[in-house]
Amino acid sequence: MEQLPIVRPGERVVARSDGKGGLILGVEKIKGREFVASAECSGYVLDARLLMDVLGSLKMPGSWFQVWCKLVALQNANRADDQTRAVARGFVKTSQRDLQARCSLSAASVNEASQFFAHTGWLRSAKRGILQLNPWLTVAGTSGEQEKWQALWNNAKGPACIIPHPNYPAEWRQMRDEEKRTIEAARRREKVVTLRRRRSVGKASA
Repeated sequence: MEQLPIVRPGERVVARSDGKGGLILGVEKIKGREFVASAECSGYVLDARLLMDVLGSLKMPGSWFQVWCKLVALQNANRADDQTRAVARGFVKTSQRDLQARCSLSAASVNEASQFFAHTGWLRSAKRGILQLNPWLTVAGTSGEQEKWQALWNNAKGPACIIPHPNYPAEWRQMRDEEKRTIEAARRREKVVTLRRRRSVGKASA
């Protein structure tokens, strides 16, 4: 058995197919932040370390974390079941009702979590019932596959990805509340025109 590669701080082990059913192990520098910062980059990336570091720091409701974990778990990236998979590898087939059942959460909780992750550019709706999670953050594949998934995201005008600071969920909620209040205030200021009721004309007496 060959010696496993030495992994130093700031590096990670990557596994690639050798084309004969085996795997080739190698070491590369972690570039998650570089990939997230620039959508022009393409190549193999699955920076779980960056993603888990962010999730571990975010002060967000536990329901949001549940929803994200279920979405990532549903993103089947195995090649073995290509013929039977409901959607293309790297995509997720689900719905609000499905996530409610899987997470045992209310519709409001699932909806809020989905809106937050769409806002941060961690997911987008590909079409009804089909989601694509940000390929720079979640999908493991060859450089060619990554280039394909990233191109699909960019061609669909997928949202720019941001790495939020720990208190951002609370700030986002506050921004949403302010927007709702502004819309409601504008609605109340709209001039309401009352229509006069037409007086009914009785038949003339004979």
